[in-house]
Amino acid sequence: MSIDYFVELDKRNPQNTDGVTVHYHRLIAEGKKKDADNLRAAWSKKADKISFSEPSNELWQMIASPTIELNPLPPFSWFLQFTFTLTRPYISKDDNPFYIIDNPIVRDKVFQLPMVRSTSWKGNLYSALWQLGHDKQNEEQMQRLFGEIRGEEDGKAGRLFFYPTFFTETSLEIINPHDRKRRVGKNPILFESVPAGAHGTFSLLYVPFDLIGRDEADIRRQALEDLNLVAESLKAMFLTYGFSAKRNSGYGVAEESVNDGFVQIRIKETEKPPAEVAKPVEPSEPIWLKREFDSFAGLSELVETLLKEQGDAQ
Repeated sequence: MSIDYFVELDKRNPQNTDGVTVHYHRLIAEGKKKDADNLRAAWSKKADKISFSEPSNELWQMIASPTIELNPLPPFSWFLQFTFTLTRPYISKDDNPFYIIDNPIVRDKVFQLPMVRSTSWKGNLYSALWQLGHDKQNEEQMQRLFGEIRGEEDGKAGRLFFYPTFFTETSLEIINPHDRKRRVGKNPILFESVPAGAHGTFSLLYVPFDLIGRDEADIRRQALEDLNLVAESLKAMFLTYGFSAKRNSGYGVAEESVNDGFVQIRIKETEKPPAEVAKPVEPSEPIWLKREFDSFAGLSELVETLLKEQGDAQ
């Protein structure tokens, strides 16, 4: 069945990448390298910037822009989400061995849209904190956030749960390594990328599951301390260090401003009953505290306000 599928793709030779890839590899197999190179050059011109229509069904919305019901979660769980804009292209390396170029971008297997995997977010956020020096300064806090990442069998999960990010645009980056002596590039390398200006939604859930049963004030303090460290690392990752392959060359950074940014925290309502009420009041249902922000600096200010409120409450 798979052979028939590729044969049909080659017959149609459509303008999509799958069909061009099949035709390209068939030309290579037939020894027609010049024709194959011409085909890839023609494809590269058309693939310089491609936009994809975003799925409109409900399932896609749940995946691309998740919403979280915090009430069933432990007190002081929080959920953070915002939409960012790339200022430099995003590059990632897929493990697809059958492609028209050697460096395809990571794509979702179902929707075929370029994506940042949840594991990539975790690794890049940890890397940003490591570059800020927090792996030694706050080793215990790092471990409770990320869990044991070295692969020990008895390692525990962290409190942070990451979600994938999807994009609806692709482009091509050409990297041309130069000869050190001649200072001339001779072998340009094509990388599939998400172009600057593209938008993506970042979502992160924090669950202090290991604090269940502990003193409420201690849980609140740790949750806000963790939110403060995460806010610092997000700013460093998105604006300075990047979250892309070849991030040391400046790829995968974003604008300072964000859209639809908010933090939701699952808290308990602490309103006192009026003095004239003789009998005790029924415990109220858990509620959400929601705060919005429009930039990474705004997120930092938001967290500072929450920490101050925590200090005043004590």
